[in-house]
Amino acid sequence: MVLSLSVFATEALKPVAPPESYISVGGIADLRDDVYSADLGWTVEVAPCNCFSVYTDMSYRFVSYEWDATWTDQNHEALNLHVNGLNESFVGMKFFPIQYFGIDLSWRFLPGEGGQTERFERLGFEPMGVYPFSRNLLLGLSGQYYTFVERKNFQPGEEIGVKASFVWKFLWDRVERTGWKVDYAFLYRKRISESKNLNMAKAYQDMDDDYNGIRMKAAVSHVFGWFPFPFALGLSAEMTRGYLFGFETGHRMEMFIRADFP
Repeated sequence: MVLSLSVFATEALKPVAPPESYISVGGIADLRDDVYSADLGWTVEVAPCNCFSVYTDMSYRFVSYEWDATWTDQNHEALNLHVNGLNESFVGMKFFPIQYFGIDLSWRFLPGEGGQTERFERLGFEPMGVYPFSRNLLLGLSGQYYTFVERKNFQPGEEIGVKASFVWKFLWDRVERTGWKVDYAFLYRKRISESKNLNMAKAYQDMDDDYNGIRMKAAVSHVFGWFPFPFALGLSAEMTRGYLFGFETGHRMEMFIRADFP
């Protein structure tokens, strides 16, 4: 499997997969709402057996610039936001009691100086299923439920989602452990209850922030089998925020390396 790792006010979007052991590191270029950023992201997953693993996803933001332009008056401005430090950080575990079905439990910590939004701890529950359609094609599907920890009398609304993915190996040499991999993931997420500002009177607490949005990502990598372990170099492209019947407002590109361990 190919993992594209990046975090900016949202978790890394990756295909549904059973427990595995690997390390992945990526350099990320991000554009969201006219803000251009450069990050370094990494993830580590350790699976002592085929049925259980623990993992962590983290990223560090080095620089972030906001570009404003008023074309009619020819006014242009690039503003250094002076944002650097850790973004949101995640830890979690996967448990597959049977071969093709399992759960993913995750916890999001408060962000460091590199994260300017999503400043709430979050608990996630994700039942998932994987199906090896063929020797070289793995299909995945999962549901998601997220709840947040109240902070400073603000209570974010709960969220649900569904994710579908595939991982395809082609021109693959099983003896040499060399070839190409393509993965694709599509996520739809919806807030099912409005966030609340508990500092207000009860009649005015609702913050009217219901939404439903999509994300999608494709990645291509080449695996080199002449290392003691499979080693991959890859490139990914992601639409980080969009609407089911609207225009996307975020994009992310990443170059990454990944090492898998038996």
